[in-house]
Amino acid sequence: MELHIPTLAMVAVFVTVILGALLLLAWRRDQSTDALGWWGVGYLIGGGSFALLSARGAIPHVLSIEIANALLLVGYGFLLAGTRAFSGRETPVTVFLIAPLIWLTAMTVPAIAGNINLRVVIVSSLQCILVALIAYELWRERAETLLSRWPAIILLITHVVMLNARMVTVLFTPIVSHQDFFRSPAFALMAFGTVLYTITFAFLLLAMTKERTELHHKTAALVDPLTGLANRRSFMLDAEAAVAGRSARNEPLAVLLADLDHFKKVNDAFGHAIGDKVLRIFATVLGRCAAPGDLVGRIGGEEFAILLPGRDEPAAVALAERVRRALADAAMEVDGHAVGATVSIGVAASRIGDLTGLLGRADSALYQAKESGRDRVAVFAADRGGKDVPLVPAATVVPIRLRAAS
Repeated sequence: MELHIPTLAMVAVFVTVILGALLLLAWRRDQSTDALGWWGVGYLIGGGSFALLSARGAIPHVLSIEIANALLLVGYGFLLAGTRAFSGRETPVTVFLIAPLIWLTAMTVPAIAGNINLRVVIVSSLQCILVALIAYELWRERAETLLSRWPAIILLITHVVMLNARMVTVLFTPIVSHQDFFRSPAFALMAFGTVLYTITFAFLLLAMTKERTELHHKTAALVDPLTGLANRRSFMLDAEAAVAGRSARNEPLAVLLADLDHFKKVNDAFGHAIGDKVLRIFATVLGRCAAPGDLVGRIGGEEFAILLPGRDEPAAVALAERVRRALADAAMEVDGHAVGATVSIGVAASRIGDLTGLLGRADSALYQAKESGRDRVAVFAADRGGKDVPLVPAATVVPIRLRAAS
């Protein structure tokens, strides 16, 4: 069956322009994602390129061959710029110009301009490079868990393979005439494959954008926006899971509750901007002192919790003292103000998988650290008979007698 070229051309142009408009509409609704704008413009330029290519024979060759393919390469450049924008990177202007300029320069050579096989090889090579760069940009950000990312990468790699196959084909079985080529089954397969690729890739781009938005919303619900630490809900969920996983193995577990001393006075004396800066400084201190497996969260206004899976009491006390000293050094002066922020920390350790009880004992120790003068570490541990008894390491706090937890 002979392929009706005008119909195919109309379908390609229509589909590409509609998809470009769809991407731009999505960008208009969510202008925080500039990538959608770049991708949309790239698709519209591609639609214009397809329109000029399909009009070959009805318009001058300079439009249907030279300008059409130049626009095609510019469209790929916009797709690459959009992918870089999706990864938070800017794109130099040269990315849009190099490939089209190489193509237009090649067309000034009569041997290339008059040989359809050489033109196919040059355009396909430039397309191949741009598509490979788009795939690389998606791959380099693979740490971000977007399910649509990998199908998009696979689709792009497939596109690269097909472009290479097309170049190999024209080198070993050169095209004799335009008419025979456009009527061939190979062209029909290539044309329909291009339309399907265009549709699939556009929807994968939209899917990636939607996934990222949903991921950001989910993260916002679990992360404290000021400090970047886990909020109370997130900390408790992760802590419960960590405790449940270790309780059956009778492994040690410790928790630290830290509360910034006289924080209201810091806000009153220096302003909330400095108070927020102190909170961020303390969050940085916790991140620097904690080990990779530790759970750190902001569970209240100026109250923080650190869960230490696999750590016993001495290790927890040592960490608490490092945190206390690190904050005293880091917050001695904040933005030129002698703030001198300090922290009190309560420590509790156990081998029993009871997060609520452990937090309660750490809170009791924290209360007594506050009562005994602040800027110190207090620890609550169990005696040999299994009864909870509050203890205070002499190396870290002034010796005091802590009340037993209720």
